[in-house]
Amino acid sequence: MLSPSKFALVGIVGIVVNQVVLYLLTDGLGIHYLVSAVLASQVSTLNNFLLTELWVFRGRDVPGHALVRYLTFNLLNVATLVVRVPTLYVLTDLFGVHYLISNVVAIGLTFGIRYLVADNWIWAGRDRRDQRPIEGWYHYDVHGIVRLSSMVNLPELASFNVAQPVAADIIIRRRFIGGGPRLHVATWRDPDGAIHYREHLGGLSAAFDVRTSGETGERVELDANWLLAWSHHVLYTNMVEPLLRFVLVSRGHVLLHCAAIDADRGAALLSAQTDTGKTSTILRLLMSRSWGFISDDMAILSPAGEILSYPKPMTLSSHTMAAVNDAVLPVADRFMLAIRSRVHSKEGRSVGHRLGRLNLPIVTINSWVQLLVPPPKYHVQSLIDCDLSDRAPIDAIILMERGAPPLAEQPAFDLTIDRLLENTDDAYTFPPFATFAPLLVIDGLDHDALRARERQYLEAAVRDAWRVRVRVVGHNWAEVIPTLLDERRMAPSLDGVTPETGGTTSADGPTSAGSSSDASETRPIEAEPKAAISSATARSR
Repeated sequence: MLSPSKFALVGIVGIVVNQVVLYLLTDGLGIHYLVSAVLASQVSTLNNFLLTELWVFRGRDVPGHALVRYLTFNLLNVATLVVRVPTLYVLTDLFGVHYLISNVVAIGLTFGIRYLVADNWIWAGRDRRDQRPIEGWYHYDVHGIVRLSSMVNLPELASFNVAQPVAADIIIRRRFIGGGPRLHVATWRDPDGAIHYREHLGGLSAAFDVRTSGETGERVELDANWLLAWSHHVLYTNMVEPLLRFVLVSRGHVLLHCAAIDADRGAALLSAQTDTGKTSTILRLLMSRSWGFISDDMAILSPAGEILSYPKPMTLSSHTMAAVNDAVLPVADRFMLAIRSRVHSKEGRSVGHRLGRLNLPIVTINSWVQLLVPPPKYHVQSLIDCDLSDRAPIDAIILMERGAPPLAEQPAFDLTIDRLLENTDDAYTFPPFATFAPLLVIDGLDHDALRARERQYLEAAVRDAWRVRVRVVGHNWAEVIPTLLDERRMAPSLDGVTPETGGTTSADGPTSAGSSSDASETRPIEAEPKAAISSATARSR
């Protein structure tokens, strides 16, 4: 049975209060209905605030004083009068609708805006993880490998938030960054190594600077202006995470774009292009098997062949929610998910990429979009009941594709590495990565050297992993992947192939490359897993 959102119930009570006060002021005291509507909104705003504060978000550790939240909440409702009052007038005076009915319609038109702001700004998000600042700074320790200190709350790193200051490898600051208007986006590097990014509107645009410090430039400092500090999702995704990716490389690890589960024999990595279906596949696998969750978007790999968790909140879509019982989300959340997921869908991102190729302040536009319509993010355990795995040995690599014809084969080692890196790069295609990343020098390593080391560490991390390339029509990998893992012993093995020489290993060392053992080969999977793929494909049509 669907559980209605507390926020929606408060809204319904607020409508009743608003209607009663509006009627008493208009019919009882003879005040004009438009003036009564403004006064009634103040009464219902106070009612809604008290219920929201004391019931909906009771127990939530939110920063700031309750009075500040009330003033912000009241200002929000006053702002919605810009829509509500004209709607009330048009329906009542021009179309002859009774003012009480017109008032309900006007309130309904602004529900979504009020919900988004209340949920994501005033009370800081429905499914966030509480983070505690220390004297205005948030501190993060990523598995003891990289540490960050930030003046901006970074929800994607909430699982790594620590309650004591750290010796930061990455420092994120809010800073005023001015500058006048310009005709084009500009990215440049000063002789001292500082990287600057500026867009068309000067101080009104998104802007940031990146510097390195320390004896060898091992510490990275990111200064972000007011807009990026507000739109913390853009700040993290488009600036902090790319920097974290290369700092991890300088520390001997790889930040890989992949999903991962802790299966029976170790971690299975699921690699695919963005929007292929990794998140929904992970959810379905965890619901059907007693496996552990490691990641659905990013994970850290060590050259020793171990994967470390990177539990960012999941970005949901309507398709992703089809993988779980949608009753886990309140009614209002499911309603807003339809709007949010459309904005942050593959089509929405495609529009953003097309705009990014034009001479537009695309990071500024993206910041405002993400600020006004935040992506729908939920932690995995708020959607399904599952165990979390902090780390696991890497056992299998699954390259996921969607399309026809169905395919199941063991890819060559070099092809696997290429595809893993291509799928990781696909996560960083939105501006400004392409313009500022090539200018980076971290710990004495330039971009080319960092990329070369990233590949080297990745090869070492997955060298002993079983690998398979899977293509299905639809989204039915959750039916195919367990079969592939269960039947892997029946498949021809490439584990004896040495990627450097293309030869096979023996007691006497590597042999010469041959047609049957060349590292560039792919090999077919046996019939039973192929049948599972064909069956799943048929069901998805």
